[in-house]
Amino acid sequence: MSLLSLTYGVLVLCTVPLYALCPARLRTLLLCILSLLFYAWGSLSHAALIVGLGTVVFFVGEQLHKKRSKLPYVLCVSLCVVVLCYFKYSILMLRTGADVLPSGSLSALLSAHADSLALSLQIPLGVSFFTFEFVHYLTDVYKGKISHPEPLPALRKRISDFFLFALFFPTLLAGPIKRYQQFHNDSQPAQRDMLAQGLWRILCGLLKKVLIADSLATITLRLKAPELVTPTGLWLAMYAYAGQIYADFSGYSDVAIGVSLLLGYRIPENFNYPYLAKSLQDFWRRWHISLSSWIRDYLFIPLGGSHVPPWRAFVNLILVMALCGLWHGPAGHFVVWGIWHGAGLGIERMVRRLRGDSAEKETRGLPFLGWLWTFHFVCVGWILFAAPSLRAAYVALGRMFFLLR
Repeated sequence: MSLLSLTYGVLVLCTVPLYALCPARLRTLLLCILSLLFYAWGSLSHAALIVGLGTVVFFVGEQLHKKRSKLPYVLCVSLCVVVLCYFKYSILMLRTGADVLPSGSLSALLSAHADSLALSLQIPLGVSFFTFEFVHYLTDVYKGKISHPEPLPALRKRISDFFLFALFFPTLLAGPIKRYQQFHNDSQPAQRDMLAQGLWRILCGLLKKVLIADSLATITLRLKAPELVTPTGLWLAMYAYAGQIYADFSGYSDVAIGVSLLLGYRIPENFNYPYLAKSLQDFWRRWHISLSSWIRDYLFIPLGGSHVPPWRAFVNLILVMALCGLWHGPAGHFVVWGIWHGAGLGIERMVRRLRGDSAEKETRGLPFLGWLWTFHFVCVGWILFAAPSLRAAYVALGRMFFLLR
């Protein structure tokens, strides 16, 4: 299922007028039902999974509203993480175990089980997004950042509001990752200005995807077999991939934001001209904003954020960015891409500390050099992201810098 599929288009064309004509008290329920039907169209079992997991999260959250107990919070967050790891990383973990263990019956068993799962296991659409949203919800309820309004709404309304947040079809497949506190519109249909904004964003997203991303895709295919491409061709493919991944992902985000506007909801922006960034810290404030802010709030800050010794902050940056890479896919080259960015962020932080500069002062001082460094650091990292394996990335980078023939 894709945001650009015919099924998705038909759903949007049917939902917008139905939502506007539906009585206000039933609009939330209508969107919940239509979103669930859309998800179930791809897989009934996966629809049952998101409903089942969401039900557990909701009722644990209800208990946390009454009493902030650590045990149910930790257990429920762990359940969400286990679900994500099972579907996305179980094959990787089994194959890693088979490779690490000495040759024998256990190693062979793990390898055979991994091969079996690779053939049968289907990853639920948007599992990375809805599990992250569930963790956000539980954490913010536990910390008191989400509270029930007064007077307390009826249980039926609380359930429908939560499941609309969890199932909202414009963001379910490809984000942006929402925050519960910001997700509401009082069940009002979109006004004329929001309809115009929504249609414009959808058009922009489609043009980015079809005209830019899909056109550049033919050039970026060179990164799949770098040993057959000249160094100049690999540099061209690197720049093309930078354009493709931005146009592709921001295009999907534009479509999701536009459809949400048609329904009267404003969801978070996901991109803010990231290739104009003048530092890596600035880049991650502009690129996949909903994910980078999630990682900051729910991983980096709990590990101590900036209030730890410099060496520990450096290690934490590498750790959380490695997890960010793993979030994008269960493969070594994604992890190394994350480590690349974590190391870059750590080095920038140390340089600023040695110079006694803030990020803003450094940006004002050497804007062009800051942009040049940031843009090419990010682009070289895209080689690690786009290559089919670490070996292919090694060959591509070696040939680009004339270290390999």
